[in-house]
Amino acid sequence: MPPENYPVYVKTGTFAIRKVGRKHLDDVRPGDTLFAYLSGSKVIAGMFEATSAAFRDTTPLVTTGNYPWRVRVRSVVRLSEEAFVPYDAFHDRLEVTREYDGDFGAVVRQVLHPLPRVDEKVLEFLVRARQASGIELEKVMAAYGEYLTARREQRAARTAVEEPGAAYEPPRPFDRAAAMEHLIDHIAARGYVYAPWEIAAYVTAVRTKPFVILAGVTGTGKSKLPALVEAATGGASALIPVRPDWTDSADVLGYVDLGGRFRPGAVLQIAREAAQTPLHHVTAIVDEMNLARVEQYFAEVLSRLEDRRPATGSGYATGPLLDRALPAADSDWGRVRMPPNLALVGTVNMDESAHGFSRKVLDRAFTLELSDVDLTAWAQADEAPPEPGRWPVQAWHPRAIRLAELEDLSDDERATIDRAVAALDAANTWLAPAQLHVAYRTRDEVALFLLHAAATPEAFRTREGAAVDPLDLALHMKVLPRLAGGSRALRQAVRGLLGWAVTGAAFQDDADARSVLDAWDAAGRPNAYPDARFPRTAARLCLMWERLLTEGFTSFWV
Repeated sequence: MPPENYPVYVKTGTFAIRKVGRKHLDDVRPGDTLFAYLSGSKVIAGMFEATSAAFRDTTPLVTTGNYPWRVRVRSVVRLSEEAFVPYDAFHDRLEVTREYDGDFGAVVRQVLHPLPRVDEKVLEFLVRARQASGIELEKVMAAYGEYLTARREQRAARTAVEEPGAAYEPPRPFDRAAAMEHLIDHIAARGYVYAPWEIAAYVTAVRTKPFVILAGVTGTGKSKLPALVEAATGGASALIPVRPDWTDSADVLGYVDLGGRFRPGAVLQIAREAAQTPLHHVTAIVDEMNLARVEQYFAEVLSRLEDRRPATGSGYATGPLLDRALPAADSDWGRVRMPPNLALVGTVNMDESAHGFSRKVLDRAFTLELSDVDLTAWAQADEAPPEPGRWPVQAWHPRAIRLAELEDLSDDERATIDRAVAALDAANTWLAPAQLHVAYRTRDEVALFLLHAAATPEAFRTREGAAVDPLDLALHMKVLPRLAGGSRALRQAVRGLLGWAVTGAAFQDDADARSVLDAWDAAGRPNAYPDARFPRTAARLCLMWERLLTEGFTSFWV
C-alpha cells in the first residue's frame, strides 16, 4: 500500500485498493491475517486481522486517489516507524517469491497476494520480534516455534534429495486405484471385515464432502473404519464422544468460563491441530452423534461447511469456526478454520437412536450404512498386513464442490454427470408431492461422488466380487435418509420410488408393490434386491414399504 495512505487506513480500520488485487481481496475472510507492506518505503509496518469480507464503498477515504474495494481490519501489531521490518530482512526468505523466480517486486505488483503458511509464520515472527518487550516475548517465541514447525513440514514434503551429488527423482503420480486396493487389502489383513465397496464408498464420500455419517447396528465397525483408513494412509484420527446433555456448541467449539478465559471445544482444538499439520489428513470421529440433537450442538459447524472456499495451495477451507468475540489473550482461537485436510465423521446406531436427524443435517452429509455383516468371516489372515501406504493430502481434496466449478470434462465424465442428474430428476417426480425433493446441493454432491468413484471403479465390489453401482449407493446415501412419515404423499413417494428402483417405472397401486415385497421376502430379505435397477436402494425401500403397511409409519432410521 502507498506509505501516505497507511495512517488513514490504520485510523479508519479499513484497508483499500483499486481494481488490481480485487480478486484476492474477495477471498479474504474475517479472521485472516494481513501484513501491511508499504511499497514506497519497502517495509512491513504491522500485522492486522480482517474483521469483514470485502465490500465496495466509493466514499473518499484518502486524498491520493480512489480506492473503492475495501476490507475492515483490526490492528494486531502496529510497529513504530523505527521498528518497521525492512525489505532486506524477509524478501529472500519467502516461499511465495519462488512463484516469480525470486522477484519479490512481482508479488508486490499483485497489490494483495495470499501467502503460504510458512511465509505467514516468517513474517509474524519478524513483526513480533521487532515489537518484542516484556510480555510479548512469549508470543515471539511461540511464533518462532510455529515457523520452525511449518518449515520442517515443508521440507519433508519436498521430493528433492538434499545430499550432495544425489540424483533428483521427480515425484511419482498418485495411483488412486492401486492405493485404494492396497488400503482394502491392508484393512482386511488386519482382521477387520468390511466389503470393498464400503471402504471405497467411505473414502469417496469423504473426498466429495468432509462430513459423513456412518450408520448401522452396534458392532459393525462404524467408529473403527475412519481410524483404520487414516492409520493405513498416513493420517490421524481423534475420537469425540457425544454426551446427551450437549444442547449448544460449548463442547464442540468452546466457551468463555466465569474467570473470563476461553475454553476451546473438541472440534476447534482438532481443527487447529490439523491446520498446523497441513500435510497430514485428519478425521474427527464424532461418536454416537445422535445421543444429543445434532442441529443444536453442531449448528455453527454445519453452516461453515456450506461456506467453504478455495484454500491457498489446494483444497477448500471454511471461514473461522467461531463468530463471537473472545478475550484478547485468546483471540488466536477466533481465527481457527476447518482446513482442507480435516474431515468430520459421525457415527449413529440405527437400532437405538436417541434423536432423529433434521433435514438440515441430512442435506449436508453423506449417510453411509454399514450393513453387510458376515459373522462367518472370523478366520485369521494368512499373511501379515501390507505396510501402510502414505497418501498425499491432495488425494483427499475434491475436484470441485460445485458442478459449475468443473473444467475440462471428458465426454465420459459429462455422461456420468448426466446420468446422476437424470436419476435425481426422475426421483423428484415422486419426492416433490411430499415436499421431500432434492435440490442443487444434492445434485452436485451426487454427481461429484460419481466422478470421484470413477477413479477407483474396481473397488466398488462386494466381498464375492460382484460390482456395486456408485449411483445406487449415492441414492441410498443422499435420497433415502430424508424419507420419514406416514402421510398419503409419503406413501405414494415410497411406492413410486420402489417401482422405479426395481423396474425403472413407478408402481401405481399397492398390488404391484406387494408382489415385489413378497419376492424380496422370499429371497431372504437381502440388502441388495436381485436384478433390480438400483439393488440396494430397492431393498431398503422394500423394508420401508413393509413398515408403512404394518405400522403406518416409516423411516430410513428405524
